[in-house]
Amino acid sequence: MQQMNEGHVLTCTVTECSYNQSQICHAPNITVGDAHPMCDTFTTSQVQPAEVEMPDVATCNATDCKFNQSKDCMAPGITVAHHSEHADCLTYRSL
Repeated sequence: MQQMNEGHVLTCTVTECSYNQSQICHAPNITVGDAHPMCDTFTTSQVQPAEVEMPDVATCNATDCKFNQSKDCMAPGITVAHHSEHADCLTYRSL
């Protein structure tokens, strides 16, 4: 039986992201980067926010994260927030 992706975006404090509405992510789903656990879905471009709240982490490329199982995020939920000039997954924990 294949496991379901557990990683939901519980909150996002990166208010300048076009998918952010009242600190709730409205992206269809997000991707987390590999060299750094950055939210690769972050954008300031005009987008059509999804009606769904708490999207999944569709792909996590941070293979050195303890919650990453074959690019699926198995954390019970993640927080996205500022790190320098970009958005990061603050739930990331190295192995």
